[in-house]
Amino acid sequence: MEPNPKKLFQLALCVLFLFALLFIGYLSFVAIAGEEGKLLIESGWVSFKKFVLQNGFWLFCSIAILPGFILPVAPLLTLAGYWGDEHGPWLACLNCALALAINLCWTYWFARKPGRSLIEKILSKTKYQLPEKPSENLMQWALILRLTPGVPFIFTNYGLALLKMPFLAYLIVSIPVLAFTGCGYVLAFAGIFGGNWAYLYGGASMIVVMFLLGRLFLKRKKHAD
Repeated sequence: MEPNPKKLFQLALCVLFLFALLFIGYLSFVAIAGEEGKLLIESGWVSFKKFVLQNGFWLFCSIAILPGFILPVAPLLTLAGYWGDEHGPWLACLNCALALAINLCWTYWFARKPGRSLIEKILSKTKYQLPEKPSENLMQWALILRLTPGVPFIFTNYGLALLKMPFLAYLIVSIPVLAFTGCGYVLAFAGIFGGNWAYLYGGASMIVVMFLLGRLFLKRKKHAD
């Protein structure tokens, strides 16, 4: 049984709708607060950056938690690379991989239970509905989403959970890809901040490898179809 592209598109719209609500909330705050609001956000980021760089435990807790609220993970990985330059790039990679794995777990169960219930209530007023059973080749679709450049990983977390992908299969597909890519960013930034070209080259190579694997997988999928 092939996954229904129409249902996948509808699911994507639901998740993007939730993302849009958060973004609109941010724009509303900036519009109401004006320049003072922008300065408040900027000063908050500076204070946050200073705190987490001095307290590595909270830095990696942030990576485990904050992306689940649709906050970009890239700035946090940048900070992890900065932290790794002082405390050790490989330790930073290990902590980052663990933090991403924790994020994978809690966002899955959040979307699978309360998140799905919320979206089902929203869709109950329309002619659309979420699929009751996962597609047989959802594993393949999950790999495509994970390897496709530009797809936010938190979007894939929520999307696969809403599609009821089995938790173990979800972890098998997700952890290697995210851990490898995340470590690539951490090593690259550690190399940049520390002036270590070996780390920069190694991290950048890891990112490029995942990008090329994604392109290759998509190309083979198109030929197979």
